[in-house]
Amino acid sequence: MRRAIEKCEGMACIDLGANVGELSEMMAAKAGRVYAFEPDPWACQKLTERVRTLENVEIIQAAAGLEDGHITLYRHENFDADPLINSQSSSVFVSKSNVASEAAYEVRQIDFLRFLRETEEEIGVLKIDIEGAEVALLEALFDAPQLFKRVRYVFAETHEKKIPGQAEQVSRLKARARYTRRPVVNLFWH
Repeated sequence: MRRAIEKCEGMACIDLGANVGELSEMMAAKAGRVYAFEPDPWACQKLTERVRTLENVEIIQAAAGLEDGHITLYRHENFDADPLINSQSSSVFVSKSNVASEAAYEVRQIDFLRFLRETEEEIGVLKIDIEGAEVALLEALFDAPQLFKRVRYVFAETHEKKIPGQAEQVSRLKARARYTRRPVVNLFWH
């Protein structure tokens, strides 16, 4: 990812699931603009504190999805024991093996494809770590090739081992990624 960010110096980058901003900060060192999406209120506050002096980072406190509205976000079952580590596991999937249904928050969701269309920028790096929601989002991006080609590199973490029923979909996405030249898609990241 670091080499891809360097190759795309001056371009926009998008960090979906920015969490506390470690990768947003890394992107900001080279990017013209960074769009950092983070729906969890605790993580978004830490993200804001981390990047507050970086003028090229725009924080979007929302989940990235396929429609505008609100969605339930579930936190890790042991979130309070170590929020820094466990905030990385928040998911919109209550079926994810390490989240608790009672630790739920309603958060804003943004139609990411609409956001990408309206941005009208070529995107250097798109990082997707959204705890299961990446599957539907990536399927929609692959199905919109003209839009998807505006991105040079995609790095996504998949979560099929923690979310029942996603293994077959992720397998199909990995096959599609092998035959896609633009963007370069890495579904084995992280």
